[in-house]
Amino acid sequence: MRVVYRVSRGCVFCCACQHECPVSAITMTDTGAVIDEDKCIGCGRCYDNCQAEAIERVELDEPGEKGSKDD
Repeated sequence: MRVVYRVSRGCVFCCACQHECPVSAITMTDTGAVIDEDKCIGCGRCYDNCQAEAIERVELDEPGEKGSKDD
């Protein structure tokens, strides 16, 4: 199982996630932060530092699988 993170709602463009990502997997777009799941190492720094709680943790069973939200 592989863990990745996704921006799912309410990004406030603070860029905290982008600054915390050790592998530069996060870019800012005109709609908010976007996490490149191919680069994401699942460390959770973005999730832990998102004050807007806009990032969700997702467990993937197989590479490339859509995955499900971990509650």
